Amino acid sequence: MPQSADSKTLRRAFHSLSKTLHPDTTSLPAEEAAYRFQQICEAYELLTDPLQRVAYDERLKSVNMRKQAPTDELLDLSKNISTNFKAMEVRRSFSGGEMFSLLLLVGTLLISLLLAIGFAYIQGRALQIQPSWLIYEERAINVIASLHHYLPITTN
Repeated sequence: MPQSADSKTLRRAFHSLSKTLHPDTTSLPAEEAAYRFQQICEAYELLTDPLQRVAYDERLKSVNMRKQAPTDELLDLSKNISTNFKAMEVRRSFSGGEMFSLLLLVGTLLISLLLAIGFAYIQGRALQIQPSWLIYEERAINVIASLHHYLPITTN
């Protein structure tokens, strides 16, 4: 694919490669297919982001200029390129489906809370109940306090 490929060409190439290398549709072993599919997805994300694409093209030009360099230097340079792009990653915004899912989740929680409060109100239950262990503890404190008046106090 040429360096000057537009987004439409990139999208077509990505879709065709993802169809052939998707772990569910390929005859490759599952681990290899997942690894290749992940590489394709990362490359597509990199090339569709304008800032990362410019940085990638500049690094590619510098690599092409160093074709005469030893192989070890090229490997080190390619490792640096991949780690630098990972550091440049920016969180993507939520998609419409993800936002809708979050909206449904929040709505479900609010409706559940309102239903619980409504049922408690209809049945005449208190919304805040004192735990049973705390009631027993208060009774024990009251019993000890009342016994304290009857016990003789000894001084040394």
